[in-house]
Amino acid sequence: MELAAIFERHREHFLSRYGKTLTSDQRSAFHAITGCRTGQYGELLLTCQGCHHHGTRYRSCGHRSCNQCQHQSTQAWLDRQQQKLIPVNYYLVTFTLPYELRQLARAHSRTAYTLLIQCAVATFKRFGLNQKDLSAELGMCAVLHTHTRRLDYHPHVHIVVPGGGVNRSRREWRKLQGDYLFNGRALAAAFRGALLHALAGAGLTLPTTPKRWIVQCQKVGRGLQALRYLSRYLYKGVISNRNLVADTGTHVTFRFRDSKTNAFHTRTLPSEEFIALVLQHVLPKGFRRARDYGFLHGNAKVLLHIVQWVLGVQRPTLSEPEKAHFVCPHCQSEMHVCGFRAARQKPG
Repeated sequence: MELAAIFERHREHFLSRYGKTLTSDQRSAFHAITGCRTGQYGELLLTCQGCHHHGTRYRSCGHRSCNQCQHQSTQAWLDRQQQKLIPVNYYLVTFTLPYELRQLARAHSRTAYTLLIQCAVATFKRFGLNQKDLSAELGMCAVLHTHTRRLDYHPHVHIVVPGGGVNRSRREWRKLQGDYLFNGRALAAAFRGALLHALAGAGLTLPTTPKRWIVQCQKVGRGLQALRYLSRYLYKGVISNRNLVADTGTHVTFRFRDSKTNAFHTRTLPSEEFIALVLQHVLPKGFRRARDYGFLHGNAKVLLHIVQWVLGVQRPTLSEPEKAHFVCPHCQSEMHVCGFRAARQKPG
């Protein structure tokens, strides 16, 4: 069972109910998912190096909301992050947008998501500089997620941060003492003030929000496990085909793993509601979900290399980018791309 097939099967019913409320970005994602590997994006022309058999393959859409695409982008991002690892404890900190602000975020997604990331990162920077036994510039990798495992709308920012930083005034590396990062309640209070001020400054009308927000902070070892978790949802949509359980023609059932018990559960929705549930997580065009800061930023490579040299890090060698392999159906030899055929224009 494939997500694209579900979208195509229930296209008319879905568009009749939700078509007028879709954003241009959601329409684009719907069009890409249903057209992926169907000829809508043209064909690759292949030739076998062994028996000279010729064949074709439909091109993929390449859209980041499509769960059949972007595997190479995901692996490339993870490889780059592994190049930046240092031998200290890492922490995964989650800044969650409260329920009362989620309708506002839906209506002004680009503004709300941008400020959500910026305020979470700025709060962290201040804490790193003001911590008495640290007083250093932190390195961070921030990733925006908009969904729970049940696919409900739940905007939040994950920040993976190593337990140490650079004190620029003294030109030295400072390691965080102990296994404790920052106080979660203090982080939440500072984040709340910063985000509400930023949203109001952007001209948005704010509803009443609770005084206590939630910021979760947990130690995650050396960081690779947290990075692998974040990489799953960067480029390949919010649900994989293997988690699609059934499509009865009127309802779709999918499974998800409970984060507390690690057990699988299922959720069943009318088909058009399921498609709307998936498309609500489409990001605005050009919006960057993952961003690096501090000495992990792309422009701070020299500083990062110095930090790694000081800490005795042997940087792993980057693997060659994985390429698509096409196997000849006759002799099982590898087939090579020899040309491209553009998609036929629809009449009218």
